[in-house]
Amino acid sequence: MPSPTSDAVLDFHGRVMFHCGACGAPVGKDDFFELGLRLPDADESKDDYCESELVDSVSHPACLRASGALAG
Repeated sequence: MPSPTSDAVLDFHGRVMFHCGACGAPVGKDDFFELGLRLPDADESKDDYCESELVDSVSHPACLRASGALAG
């Protein structure tokens, strides 16, 4: 069984870049694709990414569906 951070989006220092705004767990690459977001560039900071994509935070699609913020 893979660890919860095995698919996590990491910064250029190898640290988890995004934690779910709802549950706090690391957000994975598949979550970005399901949300229709691009992955951050290798040298892009979290703040630069959020500014570029016009988002305040990134959450798991399942957490967004549970809160009613995402249909489906």
